Amino acid sequence: MPFQFARKFIDFINLALGRNFEARKKSLRENAQLKQQKAMDNARIAYELELMKIKFSEQLLRTKARETRTTQDYKEFLDMIDEMKGQIIEPYPDMPKVMALVIHQHAKRLIDDIWNNPDEHMQSQCRAKLTQFIKVVYDDTAAVLGNEQRSKIPSKTLYHIEKLE
Repeated sequence: MPFQFARKFIDFINLALGRNFEARKKSLRENAQLKQQKAMDNARIAYELELMKIKFSEQLLRTKARETRTTQDYKEFLDMIDEMKGQIIEPYPDMPKVMALVIHQHAKRLIDDIWNNPDEHMQSQCRAKLTQFIKVVYDDTAAVLGNEQRSKIPSKTLYHIEKLE
């Protein structure tokens, strides 16, 4: 009987140790799988971050190039408006210079409205206003230059400005 008891006790200990050993093996396998999954997830995240960095850096380059072109266009428009001021003064030598400045400032404000408006539809409307204004200025100055008569002021242009204000 004592021998049987010792045998059962040893079997019980082996069984307990065996289960504990199997549980540890299972836990180690699960931990290894979790580490592998975590490494794969980290690699995927690193890959996606790298793709996003590339995408955003390229978008930044395109935006910088587009904004540089836009700024160059804006400066060119302002230079042309400065030329227009001189072209307005020529056919109207008796016109007060401040009127030429008012016309110039109005055109500049229309250009600013185009460039500073984030809404594409509003930009389009501002471009149409600028085009109409330049046409009125051209018609006014061409009429004076074509008729070889000197008018005191560009009345259609000034009326157009008054009508918009």
